[in-house]
Parts: sequence; C-alpha cells; structure tokens
Amino acid sequence: MSEYSDTDLSDAMEQEQVDQSTAEPIEPTGHVAIDEALERLARLNDLEITSHPQEFDAIHRVLRESLANAGRDGDLPESP
Repeated sequence: MSEYSDTDLSDAMEQEQVDQSTAEPIEPTGHVAIDEALERLARLNDLEITSHPQEFDAIHRVLRESLANAGRDGDLPESP
C-alpha cells in the first residue's frame, strides 16, 4: 500500500504543470547548434517519455561536439 493518497498525487501533478508553465524563456547563446540543442531540451516535455533517452543523447552529442570544437569552428558569438 502506498504512503501517498490520490489527492497527494493529484496535487503533485498540478504543481508540476504550474512549474512547467512558469519556466523562464531560454536566452540565446549566440551559437546556433547550442541554441538548437537548448530548444530541443525545452520541448522535451512535449515528447513521449520513451523518446527522452534518444533526445538526451542527441542533445548531449551536440553540446559535447560544440565544446570540443570551441574556438576552432569559426562560429564565435557576438559579445553582449
């Protein structure tokens, strides 16, 4: 038997929806590949949970490649 009631679960789900709807917008970094990866991450909640690992892997790959090529790819952001 669970220590949580259906009301607790319902309250938690409602709070999670509120938290997701008040998320701050993503500030652009100036790097196209990184900005696209962050946008994919922001849209993760719209996807089926079964596709999350594939999305995380793809996003991680982009970020890892961007970091490895930092300063070598000629894609320098403008200073704010």
